[in-house]
Amino acid sequence: MKRFPFAAFLIIATVRGFLLNFGVYYATRAALGLTFEWSSPVAFITTFVTLFALVIAITKDLPDVEGDRKFQISTLATKLGVRNIAFLGSGLLMVNYVASILAAIYKPQAFNRSLMIPAHTILALILIFQEAISGFYRFIWNLFYAEYLIFPFI
Repeated sequence: MKRFPFAAFLIIATVRGFLLNFGVYYATRAALGLTFEWSSPVAFITTFVTLFALVIAITKDLPDVEGDRKFQISTLATKLGVRNIAFLGSGLLMVNYVASILAAIYKPQAFNRSLMIPAHTILALILIFQEAISGFYRFIWNLFYAEYLIFPFI
């Protein structure tokens, strides 16, 4: 997948974003004999994770940049630089967190404001103050898992 970043994004976004969230939720409802019912939290987590998948796809080569340069493998990180890719990934994650806060503010009937606003503010602040670019890819996976920890309560 290293040589095909767009394909990597599509696979990650489809599996982690859409199928895992929308697909499993609605397949489970159908298996239980429940009718289709729109779920704002499921739509939220699907959208959130799909954008997150884009960040994972564009930052996945950050830990390997030295080896990629050595073996002349062209990746976004080798083309644009580790720092630039880390900033791009951070910027996209900030869009996710700001959108999450705004969703809680503008759709209080759909989301648990008292959890979504402080949780996403804290995660955004942790992201802002992340210093080491070398561990950035591992760090964003921790943020990814943190979102699933708070999801049942939103």
